[in-house]
Amino acid sequence: MIEKEIKTRIVKGRVILKLKEEPSRAVTTSVPTGRKSKVANLGIASVDKILADYGTMGITKLRGPPTESLPDGMRVRRVSEPETTHEAYGFTRTYIVKVPPETNLDSMVKKLKEDPNVENAEVDYFARMAIVPNDSYYQKQWGLQRIKCEEAWELEKGSQDVIIAIVDTGVDQSHPDLADKLVPGYDMVDLTDVESEEGCVWEGDIYTRDNNPEDENGHGTHCAGIAAASTNNGVGVAGVAWNCKIMSVRVLANIRCTTDEGTYVTGTGTFTDIADGIIWAADHGAHVISMSLGGLVPKNTPPPSGLKDAIEYASSRGCVLVAAMGNDGVNPGDYNYYAYPAAHPKVLAVGAIDQNDRRANFSNYGDYKHVMAPGVDIRSAYIGSDYADMDGTSMATPFVSGLAALIKSANPHLSPEEIVETIRQTATSHSGYNIEYGYGVVDAYAAIKKIIPEPPFIPTIDPCKTMVEGNLKESADQKIYKIAVTNTLNINLDGPEGADFDLYLKKGAPPTTRDYDKRAYSAKPDEIITHLIEEPGDYYVMVKSYRGAGDFKLTVRRG
Repeated sequence: MIEKEIKTRIVKGRVILKLKEEPSRAVTTSVPTGRKSKVANLGIASVDKILADYGTMGITKLRGPPTESLPDGMRVRRVSEPETTHEAYGFTRTYIVKVPPETNLDSMVKKLKEDPNVENAEVDYFARMAIVPNDSYYQKQWGLQRIKCEEAWELEKGSQDVIIAIVDTGVDQSHPDLADKLVPGYDMVDLTDVESEEGCVWEGDIYTRDNNPEDENGHGTHCAGIAAASTNNGVGVAGVAWNCKIMSVRVLANIRCTTDEGTYVTGTGTFTDIADGIIWAADHGAHVISMSLGGLVPKNTPPPSGLKDAIEYASSRGCVLVAAMGNDGVNPGDYNYYAYPAAHPKVLAVGAIDQNDRRANFSNYGDYKHVMAPGVDIRSAYIGSDYADMDGTSMATPFVSGLAALIKSANPHLSPEEIVETIRQTATSHSGYNIEYGYGVVDAYAAIKKIIPEPPFIPTIDPCKTMVEGNLKESADQKIYKIAVTNTLNINLDGPEGADFDLYLKKGAPPTTRDYDKRAYSAKPDEIITHLIEEPGDYYVMVKSYRGAGDFKLTVRRG
């Protein structure tokens, strides 16, 4: 017998309306963005009649703010991404309709759906952060060890070019473990005229969208620390992705609720603000979007189109999306609900385990194609430049988001689908896929090892006046050699006429075009490096074609 009570949370007085493409061109009213508006019609007679019948008080556009209006804003699109637009996903023909809070929303939605000009109409939902408060503190970050981060870091520590968007309550902008990791973010919270849930009141910054996504709650800061806190810096905690950057996108505000058991504060936001946050993150260069939040949607109801479209838009732009499964401790399907956005097929859903590898008693489960990660007694950063231990699928989620960023760093050419499958297929499971544990507990080391190719064979050159011959087949081709030396090293490159070959030298590891100790790069095929050896060791030399192809001779002399 099912006894636990769980429920969906619907925003009163709000309907999301999406027009079909052709009728949307006939809209004659100038509809503002943001959340405040006195516009009550669209200029389409049949739709306007329905809006008037239900006492429409204001209409605004649902979409992320234009990039050009943001401070220092620049739309970032990686070269390998498809060109996608807000228009292609219908964001510019989707509207938030405000009506009186006592309005029968089901009736209004039904009437709008029957209109031939309307593509979709639906209610909006509240989402909450997926956290369970915990006041006990531990000295160790057991989660990093459990998913084998230490072994993974031997292979990959993350790239500064990879950005993890924390779509949450914001991030403490001055935290010593996070400040130097932050890229510009955005506060997407706008709860203007949004009535809070029964028994609750909004607190703090809830009206102004701006470029200051400061955390008033602590939840987003905690998640950011798990994913990518500054590591090996002698301060505080370690993050999964050492070198990756953090983008704070605030979509949840503080709400204080009173029940028979007392008063508590949590983070809550609307699906529409979350959708705008996802769009903003995708437009501004995020590679991974981490969402330690979610809400319940009735099983017989289609996925909320605004949030669904935002997810698909971000995925099409190359973003990996990760979301918490929630903390009701049940399979929502048994109650005729599904957790969203965790249930979206392009989102990697995450459940929580405890220190004994058991599903945490609060962690939701179900057929979500999910993975598991540590979510009990998790130490991380907290507001006020502090640290705290917390429980929740919220904590499990950034472990997986950080791992996705490590994989992206190790192989930038992988698609979101390939990264997600790598995480699933390398997770450890004792019984195969099942609805309680999904694919199992993520394994950072196995995931990184799977996608990093075996290192190529590097021939060794005897530095006692040795010449080797080779061939570069095309521009950007390269060859690397190792040299064991004891004093001065002279390297001469004799390249093919008409080509432009360059020479790079590095001690202890193969050089790259960005990481080297010395290089020679003229516009000629021939180059010379003379290097004073301060102590013995292995040196690596790379011959790289900047332009052209052909045979070359490389001569190494010990001075």
